Amino acid sequence: MFSKSIVWPTLTVFLFFFITPYFFYWASEACFQEYVLIDISRPDEELKLGLLALGVFLMSFAFVHLFKKWCSGEFSNKSGFIFGLWIALFYNVSMGFIRYATTETVEAPFYILDAIFWAAMYAVGGVLVATVSRITTK
Repeated sequence: MFSKSIVWPTLTVFLFFFITPYFFYWASEACFQEYVLIDISRPDEELKLGLLALGVFLMSFAFVHLFKKWCSGEFSNKSGFIFGLWIALFYNVSMGFIRYATTETVEAPFYILDAIFWAAMYAVGGVLVATVSRITTK
């Protein structure tokens, strides 16, 4: 369960999923802010980094395990990319539609931009997992 073929891809994708969104949302804050109707985000001083890190780590661990089951030992970049797109469709894109239909916190363009960002994140994450898995299983 905790072999190097699981640990290294998990740590790699954890760092990617933990650091990249921070810089993306920081850089695109002005663009996204115009679509926010009700701001429900925490102030920076109340941000619970430990819980955030734990959540991203668990997501990364599950992402790696699902990818390894899905690809059946073929760790190609193409399979990682496609896997990432399926995960984005399964969670972020579909949940964007559900959240837009049921809440009034942000407008539709926010969900569209967010879905595009997360589709790219998961696709790149899938490629990272495939690459590191290929290296660690040799």
